[in-house]
Amino acid sequence: MKRIFASTLVMLLWSISIFAQVEKGDKEVGLMGYYSTMVGTEYSSGGTGAIQCSYGYFITPKLQLGIGPQITFSPGYDGSDGEVNISASAFFNYNLKTNSKTIPYIFGQWYQYDFSPENGTFTDASFLTAGVGIRNFFTEYAAINSAVSYGFSLASDADMGLLLIMSGLSFIF
Repeated sequence: MKRIFASTLVMLLWSISIFAQVEKGDKEVGLMGYYSTMVGTEYSSGGTGAIQCSYGYFITPKLQLGIGPQITFSPGYDGSDGEVNISASAFFNYNLKTNSKTIPYIFGQWYQYDFSPENGTFTDASFLTAGVGIRNFFTEYAAINSAVSYGFSLASDADMGLLLIMSGLSFIF
């Protein structure tokens, strides 16, 4: 019984002592799933799901720039089967802490839902978003990454917003 208690105590102390070592020149690969929906308009997207792979480079320990291709799954409307779309984003993250197990951050992102929309123009499928997130490191180089953001369409006559709720894994190397 003492061995189990001692082992548990050592593991607990080890997990508490894990600190992320985000430094200038580090790279991050992320895999996140997210849910998005259009808000603030009569148009309803019904919600879409997506998987995003991202690559980011830390210019400083606090500032990261990156890109991310995405596969978006949209539900079908009026009896249709729905669609799968390849989309992309470019982003920046600003870490509010750098040497901690938990790193909160703010971010901005340009998100292009569709590169050749059947209806409308390129900007009708473009969005700028801003949000907050948190990386919770469970090892020195791997973290659970969760974020939420809100953005607006770049279309000239758009009156809708885009709400994104994201969660996944990040790996620093």
